[in-house]
Amino acid sequence: MTEKEFSQALRRGLGRAIVELKNSKNKAAYRDIILRCCLRDISYDWQVEGTKGYYLYDAILASEAQVYIEKAVIDKFLSRCPDGLFRQLAAILYCSAAEGSELAKNALHDKYNYFAAKKGRLVKSPSVDEGFQWDEVAFHLLYIDGFSTFKRYAEDVGEIRYKNPDNRKSYDGWYKHRAEGRFGKERIDDFFNSMYEKSYAIKALVDTIKVDDLSIEKERERKEQEPTTVYDLSRAAKEAATDKNPRFKMYRLLENKRKFASKASDEEFLELTHAALSEKNETVKALLLNQFWLKQIPLDDITPLMGYAQSENLLLAEVAIDCLKGFKDKRLHDLAIQLLITKGLGSFALGLLIENYKKTDDVIIAELIKKASNIPHHVQQDLRDIYQRRRSANAFPILLRVYNKGECSFCRFGIVEAMHHSHVLPDEILSECLFDSYEDTRKFAERLMKRGLQRAGKANGS
Repeated sequence: MTEKEFSQALRRGLGRAIVELKNSKNKAAYRDIILRCCLRDISYDWQVEGTKGYYLYDAILASEAQVYIEKAVIDKFLSRCPDGLFRQLAAILYCSAAEGSELAKNALHDKYNYFAAKKGRLVKSPSVDEGFQWDEVAFHLLYIDGFSTFKRYAEDVGEIRYKNPDNRKSYDGWYKHRAEGRFGKERIDDFFNSMYEKSYAIKALVDTIKVDDLSIEKERERKEQEPTTVYDLSRAAKEAATDKNPRFKMYRLLENKRKFASKASDEEFLELTHAALSEKNETVKALLLNQFWLKQIPLDDITPLMGYAQSENLLLAEVAIDCLKGFKDKRLHDLAIQLLITKGLGSFALGLLIENYKKTDDVIIAELIKKASNIPHHVQQDLRDIYQRRRSANAFPILLRVYNKGECSFCRFGIVEAMHHSHVLPDEILSECLFDSYEDTRKFAERLMKRGLQRAGKANGS
């Protein structure tokens, strides 16, 4: 494996990077690459994939570079950094501390003390949320120091809430649930009950939790009483259409209302369908059609949607194809092939094959995948869905390239499942999946290998 190949594999979280390190006779050749990956967030989307910090720690161990890397990781961790990177660094240091590193353990305590000393004056921005980061450090310390960390954190946050009840930066409710996962709900409730009258700080925190829980329930009830109407959607879509990110803008305009798709009646969906089809502005039309994410659009004739799928307005084309994914129709297969030939993978047309795939499509798909310098996320998702539903021995080169080049480790898990479904999952790939950055991929590989060993044992009469 070249250094470039190793770097790409490590960044994507592929298990082969760990296998390479374990087998390499020159582990030092890779340590700078590992360090670079440690010091920047290598996740595609850490809120979906989770952090790659634990995976990177496996790489550090396999490279025997703990001493070389640890100080740089600590220095970065103790500086201000974005939430995704912070979570990655915290996971690396937690693993190191759990293995006995006093430097890593002290770094976690130092960062905790830094946040506590700010007395609620925490930074909160789109990229840096120090309340979240403090919570993250405390969560790891639960597993290192035990229940004492929970008690200290409850006192520290409670004191901030007592002195400044309007401070919303220091506590967002997640810590209690995480502590319950660690120690059990009964123990957490017993602690709060026993300390409620003894500690003004604990009382302030418990009252905050009660108020927050009541507020969440009231907000839920309010949204139930104030449903989003088609008129609300149309008005929001027209305003959002002028924004550079119209989908996000529309979400923000409607975030305080109940989601239309979750409770709308059949009559309301018919009204929305009519409003979308009659709308002249293509971006507004796309935003209205985008509401059909939980329900198939009620159309007897999908011809209009097929026309939108060919639009030069990329948002409308993408949303129209999303709406068409649930339909099985020969015309959709032909449209998908036409779009793939004329516009390539960027047309989103693979989604039309989820219900309309034919084995002869493998040739066209394979050629497009082979030419692609990178694999877009929607391509990972669509190929996962196509080949998890259909078996094809010819799918292997397609799935292998997506496995190698796809950035999202969550979707890579689906690609591995699709390989298995089509009986084209090689032992070599299965073996490296044991070290993949995504936990479900590792567990899946473990189950398959265990099952294989069991079969082998029975075949040998053991």
